[in-house]
Amino acid sequence: MSKVMNIPTGFCNWFCTVVTVESTTNNTDIALTLFALGALAFSGATFITVKVGFEDGFDYCTDTMNNNQNIYVMPAKPNSHLSYMSQLDIDQVANNIRQTSVGCTLGKSWASKDQLAKMIGAGMNILVINLSMVTRDVCKDVVKCIRELEESHNYERLIGITIDVTGAPVRTGTFKEGLSYEARIEEGSRITLTLDEEYKFCCTEDLIFIDTQFFPKLIHYLRKGDRIYLDEGQVTLVVRNIGFDCINCIVEEGGLLGSFKCVTVPPNRLNQEILYSTYMKDLEFAAECGADFVLTKFVDSGSVIEEARRILPKTAKVFTKIETRESVKNLRELIAVSDGILICRSGLAMYYTPENIFKIQKYIVGHCNVADKPVYVTGQLAESMISKPRPTRAEASDIANAVLDGVDGLLLTVETSWGMYPFDTVSVVDNVCREAERAICYEISRAELNYCRLLRGQVNEAIKNVTGASAVEAADSCGASAIFVITTTGASAMSIAMSRPSCIVIAITVDIAVAHHCLAYRGLHPFLYTGERVAEWCEDVDNRINAAIKHTRLTGLVKGGDRIIVVTGSVGTSGSTNTIHIFTLEGEHSKLRIVGSSHELSQVESPWSIGNTSTAFPFPSTVGAIRAQQVSGAGPRYSVMLSHGNSVYGGVNDMLPPL
Repeated sequence: MSKVMNIPTGFCNWFCTVVTVESTTNNTDIALTLFALGALAFSGATFITVKVGFEDGFDYCTDTMNNNQNIYVMPAKPNSHLSYMSQLDIDQVANNIRQTSVGCTLGKSWASKDQLAKMIGAGMNILVINLSMVTRDVCKDVVKCIRELEESHNYERLIGITIDVTGAPVRTGTFKEGLSYEARIEEGSRITLTLDEEYKFCCTEDLIFIDTQFFPKLIHYLRKGDRIYLDEGQVTLVVRNIGFDCINCIVEEGGLLGSFKCVTVPPNRLNQEILYSTYMKDLEFAAECGADFVLTKFVDSGSVIEEARRILPKTAKVFTKIETRESVKNLRELIAVSDGILICRSGLAMYYTPENIFKIQKYIVGHCNVADKPVYVTGQLAESMISKPRPTRAEASDIANAVLDGVDGLLLTVETSWGMYPFDTVSVVDNVCREAERAICYEISRAELNYCRLLRGQVNEAIKNVTGASAVEAADSCGASAIFVITTTGASAMSIAMSRPSCIVIAITVDIAVAHHCLAYRGLHPFLYTGERVAEWCEDVDNRINAAIKHTRLTGLVKGGDRIIVVTGSVGTSGSTNTIHIFTLEGEHSKLRIVGSSHELSQVESPWSIGNTSTAFPFPSTVGAIRAQQVSGAGPRYSVMLSHGNSVYGGVNDMLPPL
């Protein structure tokens, strides 16, 4: 009897799979995985599956140096997406861990430390502070509270701080019926916009206050025939005439209008110097607050991003808002210079019809996925929950489809900043995301993603990226619960996350800024190691890995009996991630010896043997040496190390039963 494991792995300029080695003895049924990470010179191949066996029935292509082994190559064809969807278990409860990040815009109702902790408990990953909605003092207090909450929980739950640099805003007042009230503005009706502070909190359907504190002379710059957009295009007004402190308009396009909504006027009617000055001051304040992420505005070209970087520290990642026709037109340029992208659907609605927004969203998400840049969506995700505890079915489907499209996260705005049910909103989004993630066929998605990157010539031959892609394939094939990655800069962990594994990725780092940055990526969970550092690098790495495993056990992310993938480097410097280990977690208090093992590796004699496979593979000679190592409380651990020239590029360790 034989056992064959098909584990497609390794992605650089080629796609490689596994070699399955089977014992010649009758009482042993063991399979090892060999990851061909050293063959960097070959290009142009497709997905291949390589099997090594000793039974009849294989369609052998060639023999290796060992006459007892035969190898054949075949295309690896993933199941169709349609087939996968038709096999979904609709009755299964979604108990999977959410991989999509959820960002929440700060609201005054939960700006206290206790309420912030409650929002974190509900599932918030990233806190967004809109500088047009809170004072700078409130912003500083909230940032301080978040950092104190992290420290008080020993950094077991991290929250990213995002500053939304919106520039000077113009907003409506609130209706006298309250924040939850929405007035119906009828098309063709007449409406007056007033600057009189007396009406700030008692607006009506035909008399609406607008706050022009940043643009006191706005009323003098408007002209008859100008269009004014309320709530980012939900209601369109045309100026009829202008009074001393009011603007008389006619409704060109009606709709529902809530309180404290954005007012958009023709750009040439605003004082650009005031806009620019406010924008620059906001960037400086974001740097002062120690923000992890900054959302930039007024971005139509890459030069705006470069200007922001000159003000912000390197620890602040710049996300670009795509909210204008020009930003969509220059999307590739903006993706290249940005750390991430935010799709502002409400802003795009000013330039595109509703039936085009979904297509633009998919277009932007696709470009970001291929370019390995995190992408978020915002705008009317669950706006009905401003005044209701449940979303509409359309909203739930919208959120789910955004997840299926491949977004890294969702950013809630008015739902949490002004809504009556901010905690319920986060909980609902969490549930919908987890259900949607169960409907994703990661193997197909990953194959399509890799194919698109190959077509664009975006294949990265860096060792860490090849190792990361192999780790993802190994995790899917062996059913691993998590991939643990030792990372210095976060690059290797982010690369693995962008390969779209079906399991979570744990980024183990000692840099809190890197840990916060990892929160922006789908499926990437940072673990900040705060333990005592050890001079011996190997032992220090083992301590970090075991601390992370202990944390994930306590939080229920992994449990005894689970398989895990551990990705490490061979030296203590960034960019050296080149080794993959596969382990089965034993008892609750067991400790893994991974990098710093004191046991000496010894060569395994026959029947285990892998010879030169250059005759079977269309790439340069890759020699694999199988070695065994006795681990306390377990059988031999077999590792496969591949060499190319004098450099060792990768390895795989597998816990196997005793022979």
